[in-house]
Amino acid sequence: MKIIDRYIIRNFIGTFIFITISLQLLSVLIDISQRMHRLENNQGSIKEALIFYYPFWSIWLINTFYPISVFLSVIFFTSKLTHNSEIIAILSSGISFRRLTFPYLMSAIVIGILALITNYYFLPVANKKKNEFHYQYLLSPKYKNKYEKNQTISTQISKNEYIFIRNFSKKENIGKECVYQKYNGKKLIYILKCRTIFWSKKYRIYILFDYIETIIKKNHDFLTVGDYKIKKFPITPEQFLPEEYIAETMNIHELKKFIDIEKDKKNMNIHLNEYYQRTSLPFSTLIFTLLGLSISTSTKREKGEIAYNIIIGIVLAFFYVFFIEITKTYSNKDYIPSYLAVWLPNIIYGIITLFFYWNRSMN
Repeated sequence: MKIIDRYIIRNFIGTFIFITISLQLLSVLIDISQRMHRLENNQGSIKEALIFYYPFWSIWLINTFYPISVFLSVIFFTSKLTHNSEIIAILSSGISFRRLTFPYLMSAIVIGILALITNYYFLPVANKKKNEFHYQYLLSPKYKNKYEKNQTISTQISKNEYIFIRNFSKKENIGKECVYQKYNGKKLIYILKCRTIFWSKKYRIYILFDYIETIIKKNHDFLTVGDYKIKKFPITPEQFLPEEYIAETMNIHELKKFIDIEKDKKNMNIHLNEYYQRTSLPFSTLIFTLLGLSISTSTKREKGEIAYNIIIGIVLAFFYVFFIEITKTYSNKDYIPSYLAVWLPNIIYGIITLFFYWNRSMN
């Protein structure tokens, strides 16, 4: 690796880290000022929010807007090189524009791989912590009552297993009158009923009180009655009664399993969008790196060139995020498939990037 490669990689990643941290600090300050009254109304404090909410909220925010951070980093750093005639000197030394692209792509790949790993495994943990605090301290009274009210569960939890629970409370993790059924093909082979079912979040088990267990054989049914029974169902209450954002709290393997179980239900595109976006956003790092490089290496030195390039970058990057939200909205309403909704912005911006890159490399 040449000195110029190390120089570009170091400054690209350094600028990216600086812009990302600056945006996070600004966003946290703005968000605290807007949520302060709701924290107070729900007996929360700013200190608790700074410890138990905003570190995880910042991870979520970084993941949502890091394509913008990458784009702005390339625009800012490369426009400065161009303004100082360093790009002209590099190209005049015999290094082609395509060769100049190499350290930018290497940096983008590193950021993209880290983003992919974060999306698949670490972001769901952060989202879970963020949402727990949000539901406890930041929900309005209207949505808090809706979130905490008892609900009826009637769902298939595997190919041959079904569960029915009357009046399950997500706040207390307790349900009334539970019936669990297991089939062998179309034949019912097992029934488990109980008066009360409790979900132990700590041990991730269900405790069934006052239960009746029936094993159905060909010639005889075996009946068992007891005070309590510990059971592990292959699904949690959050999956029984999924919130709109439940998908973002699952790692990629849990999300795939959840989608397979719930695939026959309506409004699954909300969860499919999350599944496909875990990969599409990291891929956009490459697109925005090449696009930013193509825009910011113009050899025309004009007054205010850096500011002009940054404005173009901000407009294009924010329109990309807005475009994603528009296509996801149409997908949620089943107008377009989820994979197309999530990847369409990348496809369109990829075509635009190829045009700009080809045009710049020919000059």
